Amino acid sequence: MSYFAKSDKELALALVKDSESAFKEFYIRYKDRLWHYAFSFLKSEAESDDIVQEVFIRFWEMRAFIDPELSISSFLYTMAKNRILNYFRDMDVESQLKKAFALKLPVETDSVESELIFSEYKRILTDAIENLPPQRQRIFNMSRIEHKSHKEIASQLGISVSTVQEHISESLRFIKGYFSKRMDLPLGILLLTFL
Repeated sequence: MSYFAKSDKELALALVKDSESAFKEFYIRYKDRLWHYAFSFLKSEAESDDIVQEVFIRFWEMRAFIDPELSISSFLYTMAKNRILNYFRDMDVESQLKKAFALKLPVETDSVESELIFSEYKRILTDAIENLPPQRQRIFNMSRIEHKSHKEIASQLGISVSTVQEHISESLRFIKGYFSKRMDLPLGILLLTFL
Protein backbone atom coordinates (compact mmCIF):
# COMPACT_ATOMS: atom_id res chain seq x y z
CA MET A 1 0.00 0.00 0.00
CA SER A 2 1.42 3.41 -0.96
CA TYR A 3 1.61 6.25 1.53
CA PHE A 4 -1.03 8.11 -0.50
CA ALA A 5 -3.59 5.39 0.25
CA LYS A 6 -2.84 5.17 3.98
CA SER A 7 -5.00 6.69 6.68
CA ASP A 8 -3.68 9.42 8.98
CA LYS A 9 -3.45 6.86 11.77
CA GLU A 10 -1.30 4.54 9.64
CA LEU A 11 0.92 7.45 8.62
CA ALA A 12 1.22 8.57 12.25
CA LEU A 13 2.37 5.08 13.26
CA ALA A 14 5.10 5.33 10.63
CA LEU A 15 5.95 8.92 11.57
CA VAL A 16 6.66 8.09 15.22
CA LYS A 17 9.24 5.65 13.85
CA ASP A 18 10.98 8.53 12.01
CA SER A 19 9.49 7.89 8.57
CA GLU A 20 10.33 10.87 6.36
CA SER A 21 7.96 9.54 3.69
CA ALA A 22 5.06 9.64 6.16
CA PHE A 23 6.01 13.19 7.14
CA LYS A 24 6.11 14.26 3.48
CA GLU A 25 2.67 12.75 2.93
CA PHE A 26 1.27 14.66 5.92
CA TYR A 27 2.83 17.81 4.46
CA ILE A 28 1.23 17.18 1.06
CA ARG A 29 -2.16 16.45 2.66
CA TYR A 30 -2.34 19.42 5.00
CA LYS A 31 -0.06 22.24 3.83
CA ASP A 32 -2.65 23.91 1.56
CA ARG A 33 -5.48 23.52 4.04
CA LEU A 34 -3.39 24.96 6.87
CA TRP A 35 -2.18 27.79 4.63
CA HIS A 36 -5.76 28.80 3.73
CA TYR A 37 -6.76 28.52 7.40
CA ALA A 38 -3.90 30.86 8.40
CA PHE A 39 -4.56 33.23 5.50
CA SER A 40 -8.23 33.57 6.48
CA PHE A 41 -7.02 35.24 9.69
CA LEU A 42 -3.75 36.90 8.71
CA LYS A 43 -4.55 38.12 5.17
CA SER A 44 -0.82 37.85 4.45
CA GLU A 45 0.71 35.27 2.11
CA ALA A 46 4.18 35.60 3.67
CA GLU A 47 2.94 35.23 7.24
CA SER A 48 0.72 32.30 6.25
CA ASP A 49 3.77 30.63 4.66
CA ASP A 50 5.66 31.18 7.94
CA ILE A 51 2.85 29.67 10.01
CA VAL A 52 2.71 26.52 7.86
CA GLN A 53 6.50 26.15 7.97
CA GLU A 54 6.56 26.58 11.75
CA VAL A 55 3.77 24.03 12.23
CA PHE A 56 5.52 21.37 10.16
CA ILE A 57 8.93 22.04 11.71
CA ARG A 58 7.38 21.51 15.15
CA PHE A 59 5.38 18.52 13.92
CA TRP A 60 8.60 16.80 12.79
CA GLU A 61 10.47 17.77 15.97
CA MET A 62 7.84 16.20 18.21
CA ARG A 63 7.08 13.16 16.04
CA ALA A 64 8.18 10.71 18.73
CA PHE A 65 5.47 12.02 21.08
CA ILE A 66 2.55 11.92 18.66
CA ASP A 67 -0.36 9.66 19.63
CA PRO A 68 -1.58 7.88 16.46
CA GLU A 69 -4.93 7.29 18.15
CA LEU A 70 -5.69 11.01 18.20
CA SER A 71 -6.78 13.14 15.26
CA ILE A 72 -3.70 14.37 13.39
CA SER A 73 -5.87 16.90 11.57
CA SER A 74 -7.04 18.45 14.85
CA PHE A 75 -3.47 18.38 16.16
CA LEU A 76 -2.12 20.29 13.13
CA TYR A 77 -4.95 22.83 13.16
CA THR A 78 -4.45 23.41 16.89
CA MET A 79 -0.75 24.11 16.32
CA ALA A 80 -1.64 26.50 13.51
CA LYS A 81 -4.24 28.24 15.67
CA ASN A 82 -1.72 28.72 18.49
CA ARG A 83 0.81 30.23 16.11
CA ILE A 84 -1.83 32.55 14.65
CA LEU A 85 -2.69 33.71 18.17
CA ASN A 86 1.03 34.25 18.85
CA TYR A 87 1.26 36.31 15.67
CA PHE A 88 -1.51 38.64 16.80
CA ARG A 89 0.03 38.85 20.26
CA ASP A 90 3.37 39.74 18.70
CA MET A 91 2.02 42.39 16.34
CA ASP A 92 3.82 45.69 16.09
CA VAL A 93 4.00 46.95 19.68
CA GLU A 94 3.99 50.60 18.71
CA SER A 95 0.91 50.10 16.55
CA GLN A 96 -0.86 48.44 19.48
CA LEU A 97 0.16 51.29 21.76
CA LYS A 98 -1.34 53.81 19.36
CA LYS A 99 -4.58 51.84 19.08
CA ALA A 100 -4.86 51.39 22.84
CA PHE A 101 -4.01 55.02 23.42
CA ALA A 102 -6.73 56.16 21.02
CA LEU A 103 -9.29 53.85 22.63
CA LYS A 104 -8.58 54.75 26.23
CA LEU A 105 -8.13 58.53 26.09
CA PRO A 106 -11.23 60.69 26.68
CA VAL A 107 -12.33 62.64 23.59
CA GLU A 108 -11.81 65.97 25.33
CA THR A 109 -8.14 65.29 26.16
CA ASP A 110 -5.92 68.11 24.89
CA SER A 111 -4.04 67.06 21.71
CA VAL A 112 -0.74 68.61 22.87
CA GLU A 113 -0.97 66.75 26.17
CA SER A 114 -1.84 63.56 24.25
CA GLU A 115 1.25 63.91 22.08
CA LEU A 116 3.46 64.45 25.14
CA ILE A 117 2.07 61.37 26.86
CA PHE A 118 2.43 59.25 23.73
CA SER A 119 6.00 60.53 23.29
CA GLU A 120 6.76 59.30 26.80
CA TYR A 121 5.35 55.85 25.99
CA LYS A 122 7.41 55.78 22.83
CA ARG A 123 10.57 56.75 24.75
CA ILE A 124 10.00 53.94 27.25
CA LEU A 125 9.42 51.51 24.37
CA THR A 126 12.71 52.60 22.74
CA ASP A 127 14.54 52.19 26.05
CA ALA A 128 13.05 48.73 26.52
CA ILE A 129 14.18 47.62 23.05
CA GLU A 130 17.68 48.99 23.69
CA ASN A 131 17.86 46.90 26.87
CA LEU A 132 17.27 43.63 25.02
CA PRO A 133 20.27 41.31 24.56
CA PRO A 134 22.07 42.15 21.25
CA GLN A 135 20.83 39.16 19.21
CA ARG A 136 17.27 39.51 20.52
CA GLN A 137 17.30 43.25 19.82
CA ARG A 138 18.54 42.61 16.28
CA ILE A 139 15.81 40.05 15.59
CA PHE A 140 13.13 42.28 17.12
CA ASN A 141 14.20 45.27 15.00
CA MET A 142 14.38 43.16 11.85
CA SER A 143 10.81 42.05 12.51
CA ARG A 144 9.23 45.27 13.76
CA ILE A 145 11.25 48.01 12.06
CA GLU A 146 12.46 46.37 8.86
CA HIS A 147 9.19 44.38 8.60
CA LYS A 148 10.94 41.15 7.61
CA SER A 149 9.05 37.89 7.92
CA HIS A 150 10.18 35.25 10.39
CA LYS A 151 11.32 33.15 7.45
CA GLU A 152 13.48 35.99 6.06
CA ILE A 153 15.06 36.63 9.46
CA ALA A 154 15.78 32.94 9.97
CA SER A 155 17.38 32.69 6.53
CA GLN A 156 19.48 35.84 7.00
CA LEU A 157 20.75 34.83 10.46
CA GLY A 158 21.09 31.10 9.82
CA ILE A 159 18.66 30.09 12.57
CA SER A 160 15.31 28.29 12.60
CA VAL A 161 11.94 30.02 12.25
CA SER A 162 10.95 28.69 15.67
CA THR A 163 14.05 30.32 17.19
CA VAL A 164 13.03 33.64 15.64
CA GLN A 165 9.53 33.21 17.08
CA GLU A 166 10.99 32.46 20.51
CA HIS A 167 13.16 35.60 20.42
CA ILE A 168 10.18 37.77 19.43
CA SER A 169 8.00 36.29 22.19
CA GLU A 170 10.72 36.80 24.81
CA SER A 171 11.29 40.36 23.59
CA LEU A 172 7.61 41.19 24.02
CA ARG A 173 7.55 39.60 27.46
CA PHE A 174 10.53 41.73 28.48
CA ILE A 175 9.00 44.92 27.02
CA LYS A 176 5.74 44.30 28.85
CA GLY A 177 7.63 43.95 32.14
CA TYR A 178 9.71 47.03 31.36
CA PHE A 179 6.55 49.09 30.84
CA SER A 180 4.87 47.79 34.00
CA LYS A 181 7.84 48.92 36.12
CA ARG A 182 8.09 52.40 34.63
CA MET A 183 4.54 53.62 34.15
CA ASP A 184 2.64 55.15 37.05
CA LEU A 185 -0.26 56.45 34.97
CA PRO A 186 -3.46 54.34 35.03
CA LEU A 187 -3.36 54.32 31.21
CA GLY A 188 -0.07 52.47 31.42
CA ILE A 189 -1.75 49.56 33.17
CA LEU A 190 -4.50 49.49 30.55
CA LEU A 191 -1.98 49.45 27.73
CA LEU A 192 -0.26 46.34 29.08
CA THR A 193 -3.18 44.22 27.91
CA PHE A 194 -2.35 45.21 24.32
CA LEU A 195 1.30 44.05 24.45
